[in-house]
Amino acid sequence: MVHYQRLLRERPSTLLGSIVDTDTQGLNPNASLHEVSSYLASYNLLSVPVVDANDRLLGAVTVDDVLDHLLPENWRLEHRDSTRGTGPKLNLADVAGTEVDLQDIELDKAMDEEAR
Repeated sequence: MVHYQRLLRERPSTLLGSIVDTDTQGLNPNASLHEVSSYLASYNLLSVPVVDANDRLLGAVTVDDVLDHLLPENWRLEHRDSTRGTGPKLNLADVAGTEVDLQDIELDKAMDEEAR
């Protein structure tokens, strides 16, 4: 994995292989949303690799992917409408008050939904 901050600081001629962080452990595709969000928050990451049992890269999950599953289903429409003044205004209390059971969402299913 390459950290975005490091990519931004390196010269354009830097070889990608020289800045890869091989110490970052990937997550299993069956990891729950709670595990993913905890991992991202604990290490202050924007994304984390998803690997199989043989450590082969299957994909990656980002903070945006996690937020898409934590926010209400129609948050994009409500946000778009609120910026135009035609819909309800969303505030922090509206979003923070949304209850989500993080234990019930598996990473592989969340990734499948994102691909649709």
